[in-house]
Amino acid sequence: MRGVFTAAGRTADDPLHEPALAVHVEDLTVSYQGKPVLWDIDINIPPGVMAAIVGPNGAGKSTLIKAILGLVPPTAGHVTISGRPYKRQRRKVGYVPQRSSVDWDFPTTALDVVMMGRYGHLGWFRHPGRHERARALAALDEVRMRDFADRQISQLSGGQQQRVFLARALVQEADVYFLDEPMAGVDATTERTIVGLLQMLRDRGKTVIVVHHDLQTVQDYFDWIVILNVRVIAQGPVGTAYTLENLHRAYGGQISLIDRGPLAGPRGPEAPLDAAGDRHP
Repeated sequence: MRGVFTAAGRTADDPLHEPALAVHVEDLTVSYQGKPVLWDIDINIPPGVMAAIVGPNGAGKSTLIKAILGLVPPTAGHVTISGRPYKRQRRKVGYVPQRSSVDWDFPTTALDVVMMGRYGHLGWFRHPGRHERARALAALDEVRMRDFADRQISQLSGGQQQRVFLARALVQEADVYFLDEPMAGVDATTERTIVGLLQMLRDRGKTVIVVHHDLQTVQDYFDWIVILNVRVIAQGPVGTAYTLENLHRAYGGQISLIDRGPLAGPRGPEAPLDAAGDRHP
């Protein structure tokens, strides 16, 4: 074990730890009421990939992201972003939480939400100005939401709200992006928009890490994967780590993947299973 989570006590002169990795997680354990939610997690994600975190319900996927970002306290472990503790890399990290965790009744407009993504660059004593407004409007353009800039977020649909939060992440100009189920509950058009933007970020050299629930689209959307169920079951390029054997180890009897590339044969008559093991026509 390496002791405290963010390597507290290190100074700016300390050497970088695994600087070639966008995200390095070592010996991470998180417990709630004495029960491990994540146990002895080791994860290495290189820069410039679009990575999926998949696993059954209760596997600790969202907790993993929150622990990396310091939003939940670890029992033990150590995390670095591009070689340094997260606390020193905040400006390099963008985060889109689960939509269900946001208070959408808060009285603010879509444009104001997006401009919040610039606060880390402005510092405590500067207010967003013309430059920040222009960047926020450009980000709303990218997610096809500029026409809704002055709309209260409570008046937007779920998919529109998700696009606004993605625009907020875009204006952060981060190097590493974490998104917690950004495609959950959105329509097909919004999903294509989100995936296209995330792949564009990846193609620009950014690292994109997504908690994802739809196993049927993993091979289409991602090039790196972490399969999780309290422990890390497998990780690496999708072409090598995304196998039926690894999925069975994570999901047990819940999983029956039937129609993707090297994983299985022809599509059967049944509808596909999602990551919770539910079948949707």
